Amino acid sequence: MLLSGMRESQGTKVSLHTISAQDLRLLVSFAYSGAVRAKWSGLLRAAQAALQYQSASCLALCQRALARSLSPARCLALFPMAEAPGLERLWSKARHYLLTHLPAVALCPTFPSLPAACLAELLDSDELHVQEEFEAFLAARCWLAANPETQESEAKALLQCVRFGRMSTKELRRVQAAGLPPPLPSDMLRQLIVESEVPGQERRREPDQALVVIGGDGLRSDMAVRQPSPKVWWARAFCCGTGLVRTVEWGRLPTLPAPGRFRHGAATLTGNELYVCGGQDFYSNSSTLASTLRWDPSQEDWEEMAPLCQARCFSPLVALDGLLYALGGRHNGIALNSVEAYDPELNVWRPAPALPVPCFAHAAAVLEGRLYVSGGCDGTDQFLASLLHYDPKLEKPGTFLCPMGVPRAGHVMAALGGRLYVAGGLGVTGDLLSFEVYELKTGSWTHLAPLPSPHVGAAVAVLEGELLVLGGYSHRTYALSHLIHAYSPGLARWLCLGALPRPRAEMPACILTRPPVQHTAVVPNRHQTKPAG
Repeated sequence: MLLSGMRESQGTKVSLHTISAQDLRLLVSFAYSGAVRAKWSGLLRAAQAALQYQSASCLALCQRALARSLSPARCLALFPMAEAPGLERLWSKARHYLLTHLPAVALCPTFPSLPAACLAELLDSDELHVQEEFEAFLAARCWLAANPETQESEAKALLQCVRFGRMSTKELRRVQAAGLPPPLPSDMLRQLIVESEVPGQERRREPDQALVVIGGDGLRSDMAVRQPSPKVWWARAFCCGTGLVRTVEWGRLPTLPAPGRFRHGAATLTGNELYVCGGQDFYSNSSTLASTLRWDPSQEDWEEMAPLCQARCFSPLVALDGLLYALGGRHNGIALNSVEAYDPELNVWRPAPALPVPCFAHAAAVLEGRLYVSGGCDGTDQFLASLLHYDPKLEKPGTFLCPMGVPRAGHVMAALGGRLYVAGGLGVTGDLLSFEVYELKTGSWTHLAPLPSPHVGAAVAVLEGELLVLGGYSHRTYALSHLIHAYSPGLARWLCLGALPRPRAEMPACILTRPPVQHTAVVPNRHQTKPAG
C-alpha cells in the first residue's frame, strides 16, 4: 500500500478503519520480535487479531500459549470462538479440558451461560472423564437450576445425555435425593431412570497418544519360578463401566528378548520409537545389564544398539536435546555417580559430566528444557531428599535446589503444567503416600493430596494432562499393585483408571505420540475400586 504507487503512498498519513491501534501495534511488534507479550486475555485478543489479519505464525504462537494455561473459566470464554476457522486446534484442547474437568467447570460462575446444546454434547460424549456418573447428573442439575426458564422438553433432552443405566444403586439413591430443580416436575427424573438402558453404555476414552509399559518384576516369593517380565503392553482405551468399575483395554507389542528385564530405563526421543537400556535380567548384583534395545512401529522385533559404557540398574533414562541420558544407578551393589549420553545418529554412548553424589533408585524429568533429578539412595543406602538441576553442558553440572519435604527412593517424578510432581516411593518410615509439587517460580515444594495406596518402584507417565502412577508394590506387605492412579491438577484429586494387565513393579512407562500399528488385543482386567478424593 505504501510502496506500490497507490493513493495512500502519496499522503502524509493512512487511515485504517478495520483494525484498532492496539491490534496493529501488537501485529507489528510480533513481526519484528517474533514474540507476544500479554496475559491470557491479551493472548486471546492477539489470537483474534492474528486470525482476522491472517498472521499464521502469530496465531500458532498464541494458540500454543493459550492451550498451556487452560482453566474452567478460560475454556468457557473460548466457546464463542469454537467454530472460528483456524482455531480448531485450540478449541479441541479446550473441549478436552471441559470433558476431563466437568465437576470444576460446573462450579464456575459462567457455567450457566454455556449453551444447552454444548453441555448436552459434553454429557453425551463417550470421552467424558468423571469419577462416577453421578457427577454428570450434578453438572446437568446445576445448569438447569441456573436456567429455570429452560423448556421442559429441552431439559429432558439434556438429562437424557446422563447415563443413568451406568449408575450403581447407591448413585441412583443420591440422584433421587437431589431431585430436579423447580419448576421441573419431579416425576421426570423417575421416568428418565426407568427408561434408561441397563446396563448403560460405558464411557470409553481412546487417547491420541499410546501409554506403553515395558517389562518389570512379578515379586513372587518362590525364587525358583520368579523371573522378570519380557512383556510390553500399550493402553488402547480407558473404559468406565457401571458404578466404580474401571477397565483398561490393552494391546501387546513385541516382547523384550528373553528373559526380560526390570529396574531398567526407557525413553523416546521423537515419540515414535522406544529405547530401553540397563536394568537386570536376574536377582543377583552381578546380573546388571549394559545392553540397549530399540523398537519402532515399523519393526517386527527389538533391535540391539550400542551397549552402555557401564552396566547399571535403578537408573532413569531421560531424553534431552536429541540425546538420551542414563544417570547414576547401581552396579554390583555399588551406587554410581557416572552419567552417559547416547547419540542416536552415531549409535554411540559417551561419558557425560558426573552427578555430584552417587545415587540409585532416584527419579528424573525434563521441565522447560532442563533436566532435574530427585531423591534416591546414596552410596551408604541413605534416603535423599535432594532436588538437582543437572546441566550436561557444564563442567560442574549439578545445582542443588530446595529439597523435597520427604527423603525418598523408588518414587516417581514427572513434569506437568510447568511444575515437577513427586509421588510415592520408600522412605525411612516405609511406604510413602506423600505427594509433592515443585514450583519453578518460587523454588518451593507444596504437599498435595496423598496417593490412595503404596506405589514403590512404580512407573510414571503424563497422558492427556494427567499424572499416571502405575503398579509398584508395598514395602510393608510386599504385595504387588496392579492399579493405575491418575492425578488431575485441575481437580486436585486422584482417580483410579483401572489395572495393568498383570501386577508389576520396577518397570518404566513411556508415551508414544502415535498409537503403535502392530498390536494384539487382549481382554481387559476388570476390577471395582473406590476412587480417592
